Amino acid sequence: MRVSLLPFALVLVACGRSDRDSASSTQSAAPSVGYAGPQALVLRIPRTGGPPRVHAYPKVDSVLWSSIGTTPAPARLLAFDDEDGSVAYEDAKGRPILLDLRSGSSTVASTKKLTGLASANGKTIFGIAPNGDVARLTPTGEWIYKPPKPAKAVYPQQDGALLVAVGTGANTRLLKLFPPDKRLLDSIPLPVALRTVRTQMGDRLYLAVDSGLIVLRTRTMDWSPPVHFDEPIAVMASTPSGDRVFVLTESRNQISVVDRYRDRVATVFELPGRAEDLRVDPFGRYLLARFAERDSVWVLAIGTQRVIGALQSTWRADLPFVGFDGAIAVVSGTDVGLYDGETLKLRTRVRDGARDTWHPLLWDGFRPRAASLDEPVRFDSVPVDTTRMETTVAADPAATPSDTTDTTAPSGFVVSFAAFLNEARAKELASRIHVGGENARVVTSARDGATIYRVVLGPYLTKDEAERAGKESGQSYWIFEGNP
Repeated sequence: MRVSLLPFALVLVACGRSDRDSASSTQSAAPSVGYAGPQALVLRIPRTGGPPRVHAYPKVDSVLWSSIGTTPAPARLLAFDDEDGSVAYEDAKGRPILLDLRSGSSTVASTKKLTGLASANGKTIFGIAPNGDVARLTPTGEWIYKPPKPAKAVYPQQDGALLVAVGTGANTRLLKLFPPDKRLLDSIPLPVALRTVRTQMGDRLYLAVDSGLIVLRTRTMDWSPPVHFDEPIAVMASTPSGDRVFVLTESRNQISVVDRYRDRVATVFELPGRAEDLRVDPFGRYLLARFAERDSVWVLAIGTQRVIGALQSTWRADLPFVGFDGAIAVVSGTDVGLYDGETLKLRTRVRDGARDTWHPLLWDGFRPRAASLDEPVRFDSVPVDTTRMETTVAADPAATPSDTTDTTAPSGFVVSFAAFLNEARAKELASRIHVGGENARVVTSARDGATIYRVVLGPYLTKDEAERAGKESGQSYWIFEGNP
């Protein structure tokens, strides 16, 4: 199963000075052999817009990768695609943005005024046009669906399905289809909901209604037994898999934990005061509750069902959150503080970190590759300098073309620009890169049964030569030693 971007998780370690000034437009790494699984990374984008940067745990005081291009100021993260390395987000102007971490480029997916932006996979964004049409935005183009009635909300699913809420009041219905096919596969009545929560990786849609909580199984389009509450639901937050949903009722002084497998409240947290909002640890260790009266958060241990304590922090779309190692990352002025989840003691402070938006993710796209995973490029035919061949044969009558052909794999330093699963995208990028009379080329390699298309220049004899070529290209790049 694909692991989506974890919206509230991050791992950091100590760093003293500001790390905003250490950004580089390159990454240099030797292709060492190491763990091949997803890597804990942190995508940081200036809150006012600018070059995106990626930091790797545990070295967040240094930059693993930085784009030389800029991307618009983010407002809300939508999803991450851990195959192509695509980040879908809504910018501060309400526009849908696709950021490609392999090429370092960002694209405004549509200039139309769209609302209700949503994504399930990081490379496809759905939105609703002013006339109620549904727009599906991808790097290759736009698809429009005109529902029987104007759309009110869209809920893209991990399996590629799209749920569209249409109509108003008691006439509201939920439609199901599989874009780009426009055939309607199902249509069911949808109760009037005060709030809805779509699980990030699961197959549930939670709706807060007058009587409590109802749950739609989106694959089968049928309803689970309702969970009743004595008062209206004010806030809901789900784990990424949807196995639990946390409910804050109108009194706002207790949190109920609903177990989706048993369709009932499994745990209730009594709070020291009124809470305003909730944020979930995707690994199921902690829950964050925002103070209603001031900029602080309660930290709740889910396993032991207790309130650990409180931390002062501004509440933003990206911060605070629970990190991969159980640390609590909070906003502290212009800095980001990292506190131990159990003791709430400060571990470290990231100077000027709050000037960025923080988007943690798990991905292996920046890992150095083992040489055994790559194969040198092979050409069906190679142009031959016949004049030079004749001279060589004349000098040594015993020589043959096979004797004089150098089959040794090239050595040196290679400039790598991007790696794609799509050959056409790789060739399109390669066609735009020209340095010193040399054109970038696409080489292929096999990885986990899939073909990877890499855009490269070189090899060059020295690392300095490779660095110069990378800079002259005007693209984001990495330097590797050895074969492309």
